[in-house]
Amino acid sequence: MDQDAFYTQTDDGVFASSALTAGPWSPDAQHGGPPSALLARELEGYEPRDGHRLARVSVDILRPVPVAPLHISVEALRTGRRVQLLQAHAQSGEHTVAIARAWRVVAAAADFPAEPADAPQGAEPPDRPPTFPDGLRRDGYLSVIDWSFESGDFAAPGPARAWARPSVALVAGEPMTPWQRVLTVADSGSGISICAPPSEFPAINCDLVVALHRDPVGPWIGLDSHTTVTPGAGALTHTTVFDRAGPAGLATQTLVV
Repeated sequence: MDQDAFYTQTDDGVFASSALTAGPWSPDAQHGGPPSALLARELEGYEPRDGHRLARVSVDILRPVPVAPLHISVEALRTGRRVQLLQAHAQSGEHTVAIARAWRVVAAAADFPAEPADAPQGAEPPDRPPTFPDGLRRDGYLSVIDWSFESGDFAAPGPARAWARPSVALVAGEPMTPWQRVLTVADSGSGISICAPPSEFPAINCDLVVALHRDPVGPWIGLDSHTTVTPGAGALTHTTVFDRAGPAGLATQTLVV
């Protein structure tokens, strides 16, 4: 098992999960980021179409994803000339643990009329590492994601704006694509923008939906996250995904609180 990657591919569509995939609450359950990125990898690689790109990926987490081998299968639900809807299943043993759907669409024409670009975000991420609340496991996933906060913190309830960078590969021996980098860290939007101490008021997302109008550039992914909880109703995290050139897309998470 390669300990410099979240996964090692052992067969067609089969991946061994390393201990680095483990989330902050249990050494036996994966953080949502790595399996979401692995599903995106398989969706990207399924029968590529020239001139098309992934535009949106939605991941539904059906049950805790164990730190165990995962089998990913992909199918096309609809294929048209300009759009394609894909679906991927992640299975562990006899259980389907997550399902992802992706819209692959024809890329916009290079001369399509566009509004002026957003102002650049500025220099490199600041040298401001996070602090973590008590009770979080620092092994696994949290040990291989570099964090730099412009505002907010894991231990400070409220909105947060941060940069994140995986320091290991998604799959051993492969560089990450922009979509894979985004899916690896976007699941942390709810973690950096908690509304209350998680030890007293835990909040767990059951999905992750990411839509990108362009692929972020560079190893660092920016997350500008805000979590809203309405007492007696529901909870939602809204994240703007950005890089040094500006916003690149949006991510949402539905929370069980």
